[in-house]
Amino acid sequence: MRLRLLGVSLCALAILVVTGAQAGASGLRAAADPVVTNYDSEIRVDRDGALKVSETWKLSNVTGTFTRFLLTTDHLADDVDHVQKIEDLQVKAGGETKKAEQSVEGDITSIAVADVSGDAQLDFTYTVRGAVASTLNGTEVRFAPLTGLSYTVQDANIVYSTPEVSHVFCVAGAVDSNHPCTLAQLGETAGPTFRQQGLPPGNTVRMTVGFPAGEIAANSIVEYRKTFKRAFSTDTAQLVTALLVLLLGAGALLALYRLRGRDQVDPNRVVPASLFSLGQDTRIDFTPPADLRPGEVGTLIDERIDPVDVTATIIDLAVRGHLTITELEHANEYARPDWQLTRVANAPSEELQRYENVLVRAIFGDNDTVLVSELGQQVRANLGQVQDALYDGVVKRGWFTERPDRTRSLWTTMGLGLTVLGVVLIVLLALFSTWGLLGIAVTAVGVGLLVIGRHMPAKAPAAGRVLGQVAAIRGELLEMDVSELPSDQHVELCSRALPYAVVLGGSERWIDALVATDVDDDEDEGFPWYRGPRGWHLQHLPDSLRNLTTNLTGALFTR
Repeated sequence: MRLRLLGVSLCALAILVVTGAQAGASGLRAAADPVVTNYDSEIRVDRDGALKVSETWKLSNVTGTFTRFLLTTDHLADDVDHVQKIEDLQVKAGGETKKAEQSVEGDITSIAVADVSGDAQLDFTYTVRGAVASTLNGTEVRFAPLTGLSYTVQDANIVYSTPEVSHVFCVAGAVDSNHPCTLAQLGETAGPTFRQQGLPPGNTVRMTVGFPAGEIAANSIVEYRKTFKRAFSTDTAQLVTALLVLLLGAGALLALYRLRGRDQVDPNRVVPASLFSLGQDTRIDFTPPADLRPGEVGTLIDERIDPVDVTATIIDLAVRGHLTITELEHANEYARPDWQLTRVANAPSEELQRYENVLVRAIFGDNDTVLVSELGQQVRANLGQVQDALYDGVVKRGWFTERPDRTRSLWTTMGLGLTVLGVVLIVLLALFSTWGLLGIAVTAVGVGLLVIGRHMPAKAPAAGRVLGQVAAIRGELLEMDVSELPSDQHVELCSRALPYAVVLGGSERWIDALVATDVDDDEDEGFPWYRGPRGWHLQHLPDSLRNLTTNLTGALFTR
């Protein structure tokens, strides 16, 4: 008997333990699964389109901060967004106001309520503006109060208080779902009614209520997405304005060039001129017209000082007897060539142009000799003075009304400034408007000003005759039969013509004419202005002068 009672007691105890364990597990599951047991909402739609929303949330097992979300941005075509604003928010629990944190991130407005514990009821009231959009036949309220909630909503009921309604529509599920709600109907005595049962976490309820024209005012808040297409809109106003700016800018650039940049001379005019003239005793004199120097010729033609203008001037100074060029012996066939420039003490008494004097001082300084390989930084530092003197010289001759380099610099600076302004406009207009094309048009005009700025130095009328003479000289250098020059003056006259040919073209044929004076196989010293190293022949002159020009350019202009 005692054993039977003991067995019964043990069984009862086991049952109690099992039952208690199951009850505890059920309690843990309930605590781990917070839900919204009921969501009840009343929405009054005012005539001005404002939604007055009153909500009751019944929560179970929710502890800590309760956060609910509303979909407040609707993306439409053509980069258009309809945005809804949540205003006048109040949250109460048990009749007492609760603090709520409202924030907007992307398409979602979130409302967080802290210090929620266990089973609770929260009452929300707020106003929605921007939820009413125009349609072909009237207006529609588009509203999604349940969006992406972290909890299951067991039962949701929404009732609208509205004037006359034309149609209703409701979908539930994922954001892009078209699954209909549990209930969406037009009541005979009440407003539109919507119901959704068993809404899983993360899902959305979206409702549409339509009204006939004139019932409810549209109050859509329209914003535009920042896209490349919209920033550079080709709508009529933007496109026409940009084209107008381009046309006006092109017209202004053309007028500017015609007034300030076009040469006041005929570039095709040829004036009879020759580097050679018949002197006394049937000798040929070298007489360039207007006492033109090679550096001046090059500057007059392209309105800028190029390396070839300076190297041709150095060769011309040597030919005229102011310095000599001596090619040094090569240590081996692979060694870099070098030359020694020597100032001539008893140079001709002719007056040098100012830029020629400056160049001689820049080359030699206080010395009488210098190696091309050692011209270095000092000469390069003084080249600016040479260029200044040469530019001042062409202005003094009346070929330009102002220095070409300063004219180019002025218009280039203006063009660069306008281009930078255009780029800034592109950025600002693209970021804050749809007028990016206007910035592109301004930038294009700036680039155009940069281009024509290079051609703005205009030659004065006084340059017309000189340019005609230069054209005649170029023809002579390119076509003249060099063999017609007197044999006893052949070297002298070919040497004098060579610097002009370096600038104007045809230097090879004049160098070949100098090479042709070599009639034997013996080594040659060269000419009074150019001396070769031991074992040098005139046949080496083309390579020697080509290397000299390359090394002079590198020494004088390479930084």
